[in-house]
Amino acid sequence: MSTIGIILNGERREVPAGATVADLLVIADAGSQPVAVVVNENIVRPDQRDSCVLQDEDQVEILVFAGGG
Repeated sequence: MSTIGIILNGERREVPAGATVADLLVIADAGSQPVAVVVNENIVRPDQRDSCVLQDEDQVEILVFAGGG
């Protein structure tokens, strides 16, 4: 299986070539949490996560919402 290198939340990470944002959320164990995802400074809406294929050297931020007061 070939892989690509992305930067996830500031750290280099290898993911399978052809992985989508939805796949990355599963890989990063963030699929069940309310999150926002930004790829190369563009917000990826939840309905776009299955079709947004990651590319080599993409910069990805997974932002977890936290409540509190």
